[in-house]
Amino acid sequence: MLGVLADPTVRIGVYIDDDHDYYLSPVGDLDVITEERDRFADGTWAAYVLTIVVECPHCDRRYSTDVLGGVVVETSAWAGSIVWSDDPFLRENPADYLTMQIRELIAQERDAPTPVSAWLPLPGDAS
Repeated sequence: MLGVLADPTVRIGVYIDDDHDYYLSPVGDLDVITEERDRFADGTWAAYVLTIVVECPHCDRRYSTDVLGGVVVETSAWAGSIVWSDDPFLRENPADYLTMQIRELIAQERDAPTPVSAWLPLPGDAS
């Protein structure tokens, strides 16, 4: 079953939110952890959770289909918002790590659509 996503009118995007859990218990290389903490402290880097969002073409409600946490990138003004697949931001910043992650998640959903029965309410009613 291809579900509603076979319909080209379904919008796909990625909601960017702060990953508060990432800061709680650092794991891994001590040098990397130290550099991350320094950059978090000076505000140049942040950890984000990226949530794939689909918008139902019938009711315009938004749902989540998958989540990627622990994405550490330069601090973004996009935090707290959805970047849709047709947003110029994705074309204007082709080599930006955050942009690459967003494009990859959108392509993942487009290539293997999540069945409507697996759509989940979008946490916090992000818009």
